[in-house]
Amino acid sequence: MRIRSTPVLTRLALATALVIAPLAAFAQSPSHTFEATGGFAFLEGNGEPLLGLGQGLSHDNDDSAFTASFAWNLNAAWALEAWMTWPSQRNIRVDGGADVASYDVRPVMVSVQHRFPTMAQRYRPFVGIGWQWTRVSNESLAPGYAELAPLQMHGDDGIAAVAGLDVDLGKNWFVRGDIRYLDSSLTTATGASTILERNSANTMAYGASIGVRF
Repeated sequence: MRIRSTPVLTRLALATALVIAPLAAFAQSPSHTFEATGGFAFLEGNGEPLLGLGQGLSHDNDDSAFTASFAWNLNAAWALEAWMTWPSQRNIRVDGGADVASYDVRPVMVSVQHRFPTMAQRYRPFVGIGWQWTRVSNESLAPGYAELAPLQMHGDDGIAAVAGLDVDLGKNWFVRGDIRYLDSSLTTATGASTILERNSANTMAYGASIGVRF
């Protein structure tokens, strides 16, 4: 059976070649196979109101936490990275500003990243997309809010993205600045609620870290 070429197939093949050819040309073996970083990030959430829980309660999603990452460089252009934060405390508060409850969150992100060519012999930008898991623990109520017991919270998973820049300090060491988007939500239930309240907890993480290649 003979398959005839069409203008659509020709254009599709040409576009595919134009995309793959630069990646293939840049896909030489990396000078270092693995990377590890440790640092700090400011976490900025959207803190929407908890309409179903009464008393004008809302999540306080802004926090900071230590971070760590480990990456496997597949070649000079592509890498797989696992990133996480240490547990950080967030609060549920009333409109007047008093905290009525607290809980810990710990996001973990796995992504595939594209590393651009090094600029000026030391600056290397990168972008990535992947998936995140946000887990909740250590839920506790402040004194005087027993009517909210039991407080039950559950995390979520969702899409995640990252963009950053590595600056070489030498052959093996570098500093990194990155911005991460974590698409997440929290499911909350208390003794004052008859339904589960699902609250958007999308987070922007602004990080700085120091890393080593080996």
